[in-house]
Amino acid sequence: MEIHQVEPDEWRLWRDIRLEALSSDPEEFGSTLAVEREYGEAEWRDRAAEGLKVVALDREPVALVAATAKPEGLYLYSMWVRDSHRGRGIGEALVRAVLEWAAGEGWKIVTLRVWVDNLPARRLYKRLGFVQAEDPEYMECRLS
Repeated sequence: MEIHQVEPDEWRLWRDIRLEALSSDPEEFGSTLAVEREYGEAEWRDRAAEGLKVVALDREPVALVAATAKPEGLYLYSMWVRDSHRGRGIGEALVRAVLEWAAGEGWKIVTLRVWVDNLPARRLYKRLGFVQAEDPEYMECRLS
């Protein structure tokens, strides 16, 4: 398994795994497959270039995560792992990649939104140093 930071010229890689995620688990995202399927190359290039995009590769993309700047810190979003690859530590590797990148870039806090009833994800984030934020749907990790 390779954890790979997506470069802007690899926009097709980001597009393909993002569309698969939206198709597989549409209720987990703030966008829809119908909307993103209509994006052209310029939109996908812009999205691939914004913030941090990371994928897990097992001969093909099987997971993704993204992070972007917000006023309160770096915001981790769009975490998704293909059903066939869940339970293998891929999600943890992706989040660790984001945290390492964030620390290297000088970020002090990483926040994320996770549904209150998504206990497996909450356990994962807690193992990686995230704690409950004031809003119950958010968690945060303070970096040293």
